[in-house]
Amino acid sequence: MQRRNTKQRKLVLDAVRQSYNHPTADEIYNAVREQDDKISRGTVYRNLNLLADAGDILSIKTPGGSRFDRTIEPHAHIICTSCSRVIDVPLPFDAQLDAKASEQIGWSVSSHYTIFEGLCPDCQQPLGHALKSTFLHSAAKK
Repeated sequence: MQRRNTKQRKLVLDAVRQSYNHPTADEIYNAVREQDDKISRGTVYRNLNLLADAGDILSIKTPGGSRFDRTIEPHAHIICTSCSRVIDVPLPFDAQLDAKASEQIGWSVSSHYTIFEGLCPDCQQPLGHALKSTFLHSAAKK
């Protein structure tokens, strides 16, 4: 059965393709609502899943829920364990890793995902340094 390309699906796809920050479903919903205030959250979620299943977008499973990516070619990601920010990691994708894993464990490996975890530059800033900067900035205004 061929799926229909609806106006809502196009709005959802466009919202993902215009985003560079691996948005959540709620962020996509809010962006699409600016174009069509009658679209429901369920319609956006359903279309995100359909688009990911069709390979039009990438769904990234993260501890805080799915994020969506406009780049569908295989690539790695890193997730900030503090603020949940997700970015692409510019490393070459090892397509042979599936075959290597299959040989080692005897499973039929069909794909893999590389997701690193760590702290983004903003979250690496020590809290004390941030508080000190805020205090000094406030004191300078007085």
